[in-house]
Amino acid sequence: MDVRNSIWFYSTALDVILVDQLTKALARSYLIPGKPIPVIPGFFDLKLEFNKGAAFGMFPNWAPLFILVGLVAIYAIVRLRRSGTGSHCLSIGLGMLLGGAIGNLVDRVVFSARGVTDFLDFHVRGLPPWPTFNIADAAIVVGAILVVVHVYVIEKRRSETEVES
Repeated sequence: MDVRNSIWFYSTALDVILVDQLTKALARSYLIPGKPIPVIPGFFDLKLEFNKGAAFGMFPNWAPLFILVGLVAIYAIVRLRRSGTGSHCLSIGLGMLLGGAIGNLVDRVVFSARGVTDFLDFHVRGLPPWPTFNIADAAIVVGAILVVVHVYVIEKRRSETEVES
């Protein structure tokens, strides 16, 4: 395994965890639940919410299962990274997935009474509201996109090039 890609993987994960936990702490310190602060009126607010459930607040009383799922996801991401091809794209994507999973897991374990802290609220008038989310959630989505791009674009091109050779 390439050392540079391992550095990308672990430093990306660590950066996501640090930024996620710092921004959640700031949100808990400065925002009041139920009182959004408009940043871009009609589009983006800072709005403190707590989520004991899964995505979109589903299954709010299943916290022990989500902790177990988070631990399994962390294990799977690290194992997948070890078996990866060594691409920067894959390393960064998996690092974002790992950091996001750990960031939300920290909230579920340390702040189990209130759940995961969410504070980013994007909305467009006339459209259904998007659920409030956090940096860890965003990292998970972006990381998943990078992994999909790696698997379906980069690896596909690589295998087509090998077939042509």
